[in-house]
Amino acid sequence: MSQLKDKVFTWGYVLEKTPTYAPFVFGKTRCSLETAAEYLGVRKAFYNNSMFNVAYLQKHFPKWDQECIDNCIAGRLSDTQLDLLHGIEEVFCTLEHGNYLASAIQIAERSLKYPNIKGIQIDDFNQSADSENYVPPAALKKIREEIQSINPALQIAVVTYSHLPVDFQLAPVVEDIDIVSRWCWVPSQDYWDQHADDIKKVRDVIGNKKKLIQGLYIHDFGTSMSCQYPVPIEIFRKSIITVCENTCNGLLDGFIIPQVGWFSVASHYEHISWMKQYLDWCDGTATFR
Repeated sequence: MSQLKDKVFTWGYVLEKTPTYAPFVFGKTRCSLETAAEYLGVRKAFYNNSMFNVAYLQKHFPKWDQECIDNCIAGRLSDTQLDLLHGIEEVFCTLEHGNYLASAIQIAERSLKYPNIKGIQIDDFNQSADSENYVPPAALKKIREEIQSINPALQIAVVTYSHLPVDFQLAPVVEDIDIVSRWCWVPSQDYWDQHADDIKKVRDVIGNKKKLIQGLYIHDFGTSMSCQYPVPIEIFRKSIITVCENTCNGLLDGFIIPQVGWFSVASHYEHISWMKQYLDWCDGTATFR
Protein backbone atom coordinates (compact mmCIF):
# COMPACT_ATOMS: atom_id res chain seq x y z
CA MET A 1 0.00 0.00 0.00
CA SER A 2 1.31 3.43 -0.97
CA GLN A 3 0.59 5.30 2.23
CA LEU A 4 2.39 8.56 1.50
CA LYS A 5 1.05 8.94 -2.03
CA ASP A 6 -2.43 8.19 -0.73
CA LYS A 7 -2.18 11.62 0.92
CA VAL A 8 -0.98 13.53 -2.15
CA PHE A 9 -3.26 15.61 -4.39
CA THR A 10 -2.63 16.87 -7.89
CA TRP A 11 -4.05 20.25 -8.89
CA GLY A 12 -4.89 21.69 -12.25
CA TYR A 13 -7.01 21.44 -15.37
CA VAL A 14 -8.47 18.74 -17.56
CA LEU A 15 -7.49 19.45 -21.16
CA GLU A 16 -9.93 18.45 -23.89
CA LYS A 17 -7.26 18.85 -26.59
CA THR A 18 -3.46 18.79 -26.50
CA PRO A 19 -1.19 20.57 -26.87
CA THR A 20 -3.07 23.67 -25.78
CA TYR A 21 -2.77 26.92 -23.94
CA ALA A 22 -4.09 26.46 -20.42
CA PRO A 23 -4.68 28.68 -17.37
CA PHE A 24 -1.54 29.83 -15.57
CA VAL A 25 0.89 28.25 -18.01
CA PHE A 26 3.04 30.26 -20.41
CA GLY A 27 3.10 28.52 -23.76
CA LYS A 28 1.33 25.28 -24.56
CA THR A 29 1.09 22.19 -22.38
CA ARG A 30 0.43 18.52 -23.08
CA CYS A 31 -0.28 17.51 -19.48
CA SER A 32 -3.87 17.15 -18.31
CA LEU A 33 -4.90 16.65 -14.69
CA GLU A 34 -5.46 12.91 -14.96
CA THR A 35 -2.14 12.46 -16.80
CA ALA A 36 -0.19 14.07 -13.96
CA ALA A 37 -2.01 11.93 -11.38
CA GLU A 38 -1.04 8.77 -13.26
CA TYR A 39 2.56 9.98 -13.69
CA LEU A 40 2.95 10.56 -9.95
CA GLY A 41 0.93 7.50 -8.93
CA VAL A 42 -1.58 9.46 -6.84
CA ARG A 43 -5.36 9.16 -6.65
CA LYS A 44 -6.61 12.52 -5.38
CA ALA A 45 -7.07 15.73 -7.31
CA PHE A 46 -8.34 19.29 -7.22
CA TYR A 47 -10.17 20.03 -10.47
CA ASN A 48 -10.01 23.73 -11.32
CA ASN A 49 -11.81 23.97 -14.67
CA SER A 50 -14.94 24.89 -12.73
CA MET A 51 -13.29 27.92 -11.06
CA PHE A 52 -13.93 30.40 -13.88
CA ASN A 53 -16.76 31.44 -16.10
CA VAL A 54 -15.86 33.07 -19.39
CA ALA A 55 -16.81 36.59 -18.26
CA TYR A 56 -14.62 36.37 -15.14
CA LEU A 57 -11.70 35.04 -17.13
CA GLN A 58 -11.94 37.75 -19.77
CA LYS A 59 -12.14 40.45 -17.09
CA HIS A 60 -9.23 39.28 -14.96
CA PHE A 61 -7.03 37.50 -17.53
CA PRO A 62 -7.72 39.25 -20.86
CA LYS A 63 -4.37 38.21 -22.33
CA TRP A 64 -5.05 34.48 -22.01
CA ASP A 65 -5.35 32.69 -25.33
CA GLN A 66 -8.80 31.63 -26.55
CA GLU A 67 -7.67 28.01 -26.23
CA CYS A 68 -7.89 28.39 -22.44
CA ILE A 69 -11.63 28.82 -22.91
CA ASP A 70 -12.11 26.35 -25.74
CA ASN A 71 -10.14 23.45 -24.26
CA CYS A 72 -10.52 24.02 -20.50
CA ILE A 73 -13.20 26.44 -19.35
CA ALA A 74 -16.13 26.10 -21.76
CA GLY A 75 -16.59 22.40 -20.95
CA ARG A 76 -16.29 22.72 -17.16
CA LEU A 77 -18.14 19.97 -15.27
CA SER A 78 -19.15 18.32 -18.54
CA ASP A 79 -19.33 14.56 -19.02
CA THR A 80 -16.39 14.88 -21.41
CA GLN A 81 -14.14 16.29 -18.70
CA LEU A 82 -15.43 14.33 -15.71
CA ASP A 83 -15.24 11.02 -17.58
CA LEU A 84 -11.50 11.61 -17.97
CA LEU A 85 -11.17 11.65 -14.16
CA HIS A 86 -12.68 8.17 -13.69
CA GLY A 87 -9.37 6.75 -12.44
CA ILE A 88 -9.03 9.33 -9.67
CA GLU A 89 -10.64 8.23 -6.42
CA GLU A 90 -11.16 11.66 -4.83
CA VAL A 91 -11.96 14.78 -6.83
CA PHE A 92 -12.60 18.20 -5.30
CA CYS A 93 -14.16 20.68 -7.72
CA THR A 94 -13.35 24.35 -7.26
CA LEU A 95 -16.26 26.76 -6.97
CA GLU A 96 -16.77 29.40 -9.64
CA HIS A 97 -15.55 32.82 -8.56
CA GLY A 98 -18.47 35.21 -8.23
CA ASN A 99 -21.01 32.40 -8.38
CA TYR A 100 -20.24 30.29 -5.34
CA LEU A 101 -23.66 29.01 -4.30
CA ALA A 102 -24.98 28.15 -7.76
CA SER A 103 -21.77 26.40 -8.74
CA ALA A 104 -21.72 24.49 -5.44
CA ILE A 105 -25.21 23.18 -6.17
CA GLN A 106 -24.19 22.22 -9.70
CA ILE A 107 -21.15 20.30 -8.41
CA ALA A 108 -23.27 18.55 -5.78
CA GLU A 109 -25.71 17.45 -8.47
CA ARG A 110 -22.86 16.19 -10.65
CA SER A 111 -21.52 14.18 -7.71
CA LEU A 112 -24.63 11.99 -7.87
CA LYS A 113 -23.49 10.77 -11.29
CA TYR A 114 -19.77 10.93 -10.50
CA PRO A 115 -19.31 9.54 -6.98
CA ASN A 116 -15.56 10.19 -7.07
CA ILE A 117 -16.47 13.88 -6.57
CA LYS A 118 -15.97 14.10 -2.83
CA GLY A 119 -16.31 17.82 -2.28
CA ILE A 120 -15.96 21.43 -3.30
CA GLN A 121 -13.10 23.87 -2.88
CA ILE A 122 -13.07 27.64 -2.46
CA ASP A 123 -9.85 29.03 -3.91
CA ASP A 124 -8.28 32.19 -2.47
CA PHE A 125 -10.59 31.98 0.52
CA ASN A 126 -10.60 35.44 2.06
CA GLN A 127 -12.57 36.70 5.03
CA SER A 128 -11.80 40.36 4.35
CA ALA A 129 -15.09 42.08 3.53
CA ASP A 130 -13.45 44.23 0.86
CA SER A 131 -12.14 41.19 -1.02
CA GLU A 132 -13.81 40.15 -4.25
CA ASN A 133 -13.63 36.58 -2.95
CA TYR A 134 -15.22 37.32 0.43
CA VAL A 135 -17.45 34.53 1.70
CA PRO A 136 -19.39 35.60 4.81
CA PRO A 137 -19.85 32.87 7.43
CA ALA A 138 -23.60 32.81 6.78
CA ALA A 139 -22.99 32.32 3.05
CA LEU A 140 -20.59 29.44 3.69
CA LYS A 141 -23.12 27.80 6.01
CA LYS A 142 -25.75 28.13 3.27
CA ILE A 143 -23.40 26.49 0.77
CA ARG A 144 -22.83 23.61 3.17
CA GLU A 145 -26.54 23.15 3.80
CA GLU A 146 -27.36 23.18 0.09
CA ILE A 147 -24.69 20.72 -1.06
CA GLN A 148 -25.31 18.31 1.79
CA SER A 149 -29.03 18.34 1.14
CA ILE A 150 -28.10 16.90 -2.26
CA ASN A 151 -25.18 14.70 -1.19
CA PRO A 152 -24.57 14.50 2.59
CA ALA A 153 -21.08 13.10 2.10
CA LEU A 154 -19.64 16.16 0.34
CA GLN A 155 -16.85 18.07 2.07
CA ILE A 156 -15.70 21.68 1.87
CA ALA A 157 -12.04 22.62 1.35
CA VAL A 158 -10.63 26.15 1.48
CA VAL A 159 -7.34 27.69 0.34
CA THR A 160 -5.56 29.85 2.94
CA TYR A 161 -2.29 31.78 2.82
CA SER A 162 0.47 32.04 5.39
CA HIS A 163 0.66 35.85 5.10
CA LEU A 164 -2.96 36.33 6.22
CA PRO A 165 -4.00 36.18 9.89
CA VAL A 166 -5.16 32.68 10.82
CA ASP A 167 -7.72 33.63 13.47
CA PHE A 168 -9.42 36.19 11.27
CA GLN A 169 -9.51 33.91 8.23
CA LEU A 170 -10.66 30.66 9.80
CA ALA A 171 -12.07 31.00 13.31
CA PRO A 172 -15.53 32.27 12.22
CA VAL A 173 -16.06 29.38 9.78
CA VAL A 174 -14.33 26.39 11.36
CA GLU A 175 -17.51 24.41 11.88
CA ASP A 176 -18.41 24.63 8.18
CA ILE A 177 -15.10 23.53 6.64
CA ASP A 178 -13.53 20.07 6.47
CA ILE A 179 -10.16 20.62 4.82
CA VAL A 180 -7.78 23.58 5.05
CA SER A 181 -4.97 23.89 2.54
CA ARG A 182 -2.07 26.14 3.50
CA TRP A 183 0.06 28.05 0.99
CA CYS A 184 3.13 30.29 1.15
CA TRP A 185 2.65 32.64 -1.80
CA VAL A 186 6.18 34.08 -2.05
CA PRO A 187 9.04 31.52 -2.28
CA SER A 188 10.80 31.48 1.09
CA GLN A 189 13.48 29.21 2.48
CA ASP A 190 12.69 30.64 5.90
CA TYR A 191 9.05 29.56 5.70
CA TRP A 192 10.03 25.93 5.20
CA ASP A 193 12.62 26.12 7.98
CA GLN A 194 9.81 27.15 10.33
CA HIS A 195 7.01 25.22 8.68
CA ALA A 196 6.00 23.29 11.80
CA ASP A 197 5.38 26.57 13.65
CA ASP A 198 2.99 27.80 10.97
CA ILE A 199 1.10 24.51 10.91
CA LYS A 200 0.75 24.61 14.69
CA LYS A 201 -0.83 28.09 14.43
CA VAL A 202 -3.44 26.71 12.06
CA ARG A 203 -4.04 23.64 14.22
CA ASP A 204 -4.63 25.84 17.24
CA VAL A 205 -7.52 27.45 15.35
CA ILE A 206 -9.09 24.50 13.51
CA GLY A 207 -8.38 21.70 16.00
CA ASN A 208 -7.40 18.14 15.22
CA LYS A 209 -10.62 16.91 13.62
CA LYS A 210 -10.23 18.98 10.44
CA LYS A 211 -7.79 17.93 7.74
CA LEU A 212 -4.82 20.21 7.13
CA ILE A 213 -2.87 19.86 3.89
CA GLN A 214 0.00 21.92 2.51
CA GLY A 215 0.02 23.43 -0.96
CA LEU A 216 3.23 23.71 -2.95
CA TYR A 217 4.23 25.89 -5.88
CA ILE A 218 6.29 24.81 -8.86
CA HIS A 219 6.10 28.10 -10.75
CA ASP A 220 7.14 31.39 -9.14
CA PHE A 221 3.91 33.39 -9.30
CA GLY A 222 4.72 34.80 -5.88
CA THR A 223 7.37 37.04 -7.41
CA SER A 224 5.03 38.19 -10.18
CA MET A 225 2.04 36.83 -12.09
CA SER A 226 4.09 37.46 -15.22
CA CYS A 227 7.23 35.74 -13.91
CA GLN A 228 8.59 33.29 -16.48
CA TYR A 229 10.54 31.07 -14.07
CA PRO A 230 9.92 28.18 -11.71
CA VAL A 231 10.37 28.51 -7.96
CA PRO A 232 14.13 28.52 -7.23
CA ILE A 233 15.17 24.89 -7.18
CA GLU A 234 16.69 24.93 -3.69
CA ILE A 235 13.46 26.32 -2.22
CA PHE A 236 11.34 23.88 -4.21
CA ARG A 237 13.40 20.91 -3.00
CA LYS A 238 13.16 22.16 0.57
CA SER A 239 9.38 22.40 0.26
CA ILE A 240 9.04 18.83 -1.03
CA ILE A 241 11.37 17.39 1.61
CA THR A 242 9.56 19.29 4.38
CA VAL A 243 6.02 18.31 3.44
CA CYS A 244 6.96 14.67 2.93
CA GLU A 245 8.52 14.59 6.40
CA ASN A 246 5.62 16.42 8.03
CA THR A 247 3.09 14.14 6.35
CA CYS A 248 4.94 11.00 7.39
CA ASN A 249 5.21 12.23 11.00
CA GLY A 250 1.52 13.17 11.15
CA LEU A 251 1.87 16.93 11.36
CA LEU A 252 0.10 17.24 8.00
CA ASP A 253 -2.73 15.18 6.54
CA GLY A 254 -1.22 15.49 3.08
CA PHE A 255 -0.11 17.96 0.45
CA ILE A 256 -0.97 19.36 -2.99
CA ILE A 257 1.29 19.53 -6.03
CA PRO A 258 0.14 22.12 -8.61
CA GLN A 259 -0.03 23.15 -11.46
CA VAL A 260 0.00 20.07 -13.66
CA GLY A 261 0.23 22.14 -16.83
CA TRP A 262 3.90 22.74 -16.03
CA PHE A 263 4.68 19.01 -15.94
CA SER A 264 5.29 18.85 -19.68
CA VAL A 265 7.12 22.19 -20.00
CA ALA A 266 10.86 21.72 -20.58
CA SER A 267 11.83 24.70 -18.39
CA HIS A 268 10.38 22.84 -15.37
CA TYR A 269 11.83 19.42 -16.16
CA GLU A 270 14.41 19.50 -13.38
CA HIS A 271 11.75 20.31 -10.79
CA ILE A 272 9.27 17.71 -12.01
CA SER A 273 11.73 14.87 -12.48
CA TRP A 274 13.44 15.48 -9.12
CA MET A 275 10.06 15.67 -7.37
CA LYS A 276 8.88 12.37 -8.84
CA GLN A 277 12.11 10.60 -7.88
CA TYR A 278 11.92 11.98 -4.35
CA LEU A 279 8.26 11.02 -3.90
CA ASP A 280 8.97 7.51 -5.19
CA TRP A 281 11.93 7.16 -2.83
CA CYS A 282 10.15 8.59 0.20
CA ASP A 283 7.01 6.56 -0.39
CA GLY A 284 8.79 3.33 -1.22
CA THR A 285 11.06 3.37 1.83
CA ALA A 286 8.53 4.49 4.47
CA THR A 287 7.23 1.84 6.83
CA PHE A 288 4.03 2.82 8.64
CA ARG A 289 3.01 0.98 11.82
